[in-house]
Amino acid sequence: MDIPSGSDVCRKQFFYFIDKMLDTDITSGEYETYLPMLKDKFADVSKEEILQRVAALEFDRFLKYYENAADLNVRDEKAPSGKKDKNEKKKANQFSGNYQRLFINLGTKDGFYKASFLQFMLDMSNLSKPVMGKIDMKDKNSWVEVEPAAAKKLIKSLDGKNYRGRKIRMNEA
Repeated sequence: MDIPSGSDVCRKQFFYFIDKMLDTDITSGEYETYLPMLKDKFADVSKEEILQRVAALEFDRFLKYYENAADLNVRDEKAPSGKKDKNEKKKANQFSGNYQRLFINLGTKDGFYKASFLQFMLDMSNLSKPVMGKIDMKDKNSWVEVEPAAAKKLIKSLDGKNYRGRKIRMNEA
């Protein structure tokens, strides 16, 4: 059995936080004094945007903690039956240039780190980590390498969607 990756642990902690928030007793408490001020502060913010902001804030905090965590499942030997394991396949693709390069108008100024950006793309597209290659992030945009077979799905999943009120543009670089 594989040890969970940093992203897996992060996701588990995030949903634990969400469950804890939903299970919180709100019948009474000291917080009630601040409710009128909170209502004023959030008057022009939609419920969906509040959910997005809570998710971005908490999930990115967890991802930042785990972004440099080593993969404890890396193996030097080949998998049984002589097949390469997932990590070896990914390394082989990286060095053989079997990736398609995509452009996206999101970057570090949008609050992303490489790990949180990778997880964001995987969550939006339902792709798996092994299809992804190098991520080159700049302030306002990024370039992503992805296996050619998954490129169209990634573009379709992200292009035209909104992130924090901004329309996402993703296309072939």
